[in-house]
Amino acid sequence: MHAMKNLSQLRFLSDEALGKIEDTAFRLLDEVGIALGHSEAQEMLHGLGCRIAGDRTHLPPDVVGWALENVTPHRDFYNVDGSFAFRLDGQDVRFHNGGGPPFAYDLASGERRPATLQDVADMTRLLDALPQIDVVVPLFGPQDVRPQLLPIASTEATLRNTRKPVSSAAIDRPEHVDYIVDMAAACCGGLEAYRDHPSMTISVSPVSPLTFSAEITAAMMAVVESSSPFYPLPAPTMGATSPITMAGALAQQHAEVLASLVIAAAVRPGAPVGYCSRINPIDLRTAVSSWGGPEVGMTGACAAQLAHRVGLACDAYGLSTSARRLDPQFAYERLANAFPPALAGVDILSGVGTTDSGLAGAYEIAVIDDEIISLLKHVIRGCMVNEDTLAFDVMREVIIRDGVFLGEEHTVRHVRAGALTMPRVGAWSTLDESEPESAVARAKSRAAHILRTHSVEPLPEDVSRRLDQIMDRARRELAGSDANAQRDA
Repeated sequence: MHAMKNLSQLRFLSDEALGKIEDTAFRLLDEVGIALGHSEAQEMLHGLGCRIAGDRTHLPPDVVGWALENVTPHRDFYNVDGSFAFRLDGQDVRFHNGGGPPFAYDLASGERRPATLQDVADMTRLLDALPQIDVVVPLFGPQDVRPQLLPIASTEATLRNTRKPVSSAAIDRPEHVDYIVDMAAACCGGLEAYRDHPSMTISVSPVSPLTFSAEITAAMMAVVESSSPFYPLPAPTMGATSPITMAGALAQQHAEVLASLVIAAAVRPGAPVGYCSRINPIDLRTAVSSWGGPEVGMTGACAAQLAHRVGLACDAYGLSTSARRLDPQFAYERLANAFPPALAGVDILSGVGTTDSGLAGAYEIAVIDDEIISLLKHVIRGCMVNEDTLAFDVMREVIIRDGVFLGEEHTVRHVRAGALTMPRVGAWSTLDESEPESAVARAKSRAAHILRTHSVEPLPEDVSRRLDQIMDRARRELAGSDANAQRDA
């Protein structure tokens, strides 16, 4: 059953409001322009009709319109081995974890500590087992890896520990792209097979407001040239790197995404692309980003409408909180930010496993998020009304007979079809006192059980050797280390 089939989508913005935000984004690109620090990209855009004025590159509406006609909406996702996984069809909401936190909460001690490459591997294996997670991203930014190798090493650890679709660690240097693509291609049958059915999406973040440095632009160009699906990932902070109003932040983010798509279309017409929303509010008491405010979810819902308006799938942040621990704040911020974009028809919802405004991750949080997602899906599914669900014939018989519906075939059939949610972490009964008393304790117990018992089928030996070779080459070329030295990356 499709998750969106039975419930009308929530619309935060009217068509008139969407048009005004879009018009403002087009005006920003045309009148204000982008700071584009890459000379080759400047020349390409100038050739398309963009104006160069000092350090600003101005993108007129006709060029933006051309770009939207010359990119391909990315909708088909493939597993690590290249087999088809799912399509973003506008019906189901898909889910993936957050990425990049430098800190992990230790599952055994509960202590916050620097994340390691082993954490990336273990968390990936946990996410592989959790049924509600559709795409796996390297959740941690491992602190025991040299910075030059971090996205490559964490992506390798992810490829080795899941068979689900994978998105690489976020890229900010063009030289990382070839290694990551080579690893993904090794897993799915080679570069030709990868180009035909790319099994990894890659994100690059422009710098808000409207800044495309030479290195960031080169990274975008390298992703597009590799045939990988390209997801621009702006993250404007309301009141700091964007206007404090939601409408202004949405207009700026829309402009940043559109400018990224112009670059993509100029590099390779037909490039597969997606639309991302990562707007976050500023904490006015500390002047740092706070990912617990409901503005994250609200702007994600609005961004889904903007993305669909231009024919693209939307990946928005929603399972987010600024809480540092699993407490009531974690719960209410999580739901306040997850429900709006999910109900608004976002295609992919991000944030699983993270906390503390994205600075930390925890195994038990991933388990709790998996349950939150099952609740979201149940609500989104809505109330199906047909002859079978109205159950008149069943009521006519049972009410007259004994009034007990529990043993009826109709009840059994619908329970198996998911008529009621069946929590694995939350407790609905106090009858069984043998269970750990708190949801957090149950989540920790389930995470530990999965890590003890869940194994991912090893990659074929030749593929594993190929990944070793790519990592050795990355160490030599990027970190200047001996390929035979200890594998510390």
